[in-house]
Amino acid sequence: MNELSSSSPSPPSVSPSHILSIDIGTSSIRAHFFSKTFEVISSCQKAQTTLSPEPHAFEFDPEQFWSTLIDVTRETIEKAHPLTANDICCLGISTLRNSVILWDRETGETYSNIILWNDSRSSHQATSTNSSLTWKTIRGFAKVIYPIVQTARMSTLSNLEFRTQMIAFKLLWLFERKPELKKRAEKNQLLFGCIETWVIWKLTGGKEHVTDVSCASSTGLYDPFQARWSTLLCRNIGINMDLLPTIKPTFGQFGKCDPNLFGAAIPITAVVGDVQASMFGQCVSHSGECLLTLGTGAFINILTGKVSACTDGIYPLVAHSDLLDSIENVHFMHAFHGGCATVINWAQRAGFFDDFSQLDQISIEAQPSRVFFLPAFGGHNKDPFCGSGFIGIDAETKREDLLRAIIESIAFVIFELFSIVRDDFRRHQSETKLKCLRTAGGVSQCDFLCQTIANLSKMSVERCYAYKIASSIGAGFLAAFGCGLIDEYESFQRIISVEKTFEPLQSEITEQNYQRWKTIVPRFTKWYSSDERTD
Repeated sequence: MNELSSSSPSPPSVSPSHILSIDIGTSSIRAHFFSKTFEVISSCQKAQTTLSPEPHAFEFDPEQFWSTLIDVTRETIEKAHPLTANDICCLGISTLRNSVILWDRETGETYSNIILWNDSRSSHQATSTNSSLTWKTIRGFAKVIYPIVQTARMSTLSNLEFRTQMIAFKLLWLFERKPELKKRAEKNQLLFGCIETWVIWKLTGGKEHVTDVSCASSTGLYDPFQARWSTLLCRNIGINMDLLPTIKPTFGQFGKCDPNLFGAAIPITAVVGDVQASMFGQCVSHSGECLLTLGTGAFINILTGKVSACTDGIYPLVAHSDLLDSIENVHFMHAFHGGCATVINWAQRAGFFDDFSQLDQISIEAQPSRVFFLPAFGGHNKDPFCGSGFIGIDAETKREDLLRAIIESIAFVIFELFSIVRDDFRRHQSETKLKCLRTAGGVSQCDFLCQTIANLSKMSVERCYAYKIASSIGAGFLAAFGCGLIDEYESFQRIISVEKTFEPLQSEITEQNYQRWKTIVPRFTKWYSSDERTD
């Protein structure tokens, strides 16, 4: 099958053999009702409302979020008529990561909005911890001891840097904002978790306080070398480990949905981070394979298999539990930039284009660039005070030139990050070569962007069918595998086929544009004062 397309509902089966997948994103929640062969029986998608009550704040109202999730799921099931919830054998959940909430252990009352992954109000806590004597000492000790022990863990610890996205600092920020919550936490009256933990807790009627290993690994509190919450990190940052959920393999038993929600006690048999789900949904599952997930943000991921050292200051993450042994994990190196669809949506609101179909009209042919753009809405590289802007505009510049510069700049940022992760991969995985480079996410539908990345990387860039719902498919397969509906991976690989391949063309011209673009970055460095970016 070349494309995952809608099919006519089949009559209800005696034994449940259909798959329900919920994909929780930053901009929307969607659900898919799949057949065993991943034909889309029905689906529904509804937009999320992001709240920004103050500068640098990004939140969901928990009740509104929960209502949307339930509505989307129920509508998806209803659209599958004559099939019903009783025909669903498993539920897989793909979710945005590092978006946190606190709630009462007994009553379920929430004590905060859902603080999203891109909320940067806790940047002060992260910066203070990085510069603290404790962590300077720990990093210094690791640097000294590494040449002696030469372990991947010591290598990574010697370069570890805390980032605002890590959940510990969002929790500390909440405690600073509401001191009474810290007192309640000390009395073990609260539960804390990322969005998937709260969703599972709600779906199971408060019976399960769990997460999966892929989501846990993204929090900054998980030690991938010991495959558990890090006692070292939690103690030194000041996090009570009793607040944290139990970590489970990516697939298996996470509890059953309250039958009052959807009409049946649907087993939850897979939970996975959205980026990791996209990787699996595009059959990026072996060491040396790479996926660029281009959605609200841009995520660059290269699979390493076993846990590997990293030198960019970030712990390696877990892609998913090993299909052959769920106790073992498959890991990947990664990098992230917050400006992808965010930048494109801004460009549309600002009038650079009217309809997304206009992006397809940008010629993929390489040509020398005269106008350049830096998309640094949330900072650039390690400079949170970097500004954004155009350089090279003159009286001949047209709107089309500015739009091309915007899209080209996103490709440049993605390649810049890809180069960092690729070089780290080569440094620590010298015995393994990069095998493929695939794209997923809504932004990857732009041919010009994909072609630019192919030119710069000098690698073929593959865009698979169903790239827009890769995370839903990935969570769905893992759920089917977790409940035993599917017991081998090869059949799934045959379903996911390549829609279009972008071969490197005129790489010299694109490389010259990229090198010239890099020279504009210093002109925007530290454009804002710390007060402008933190107030």
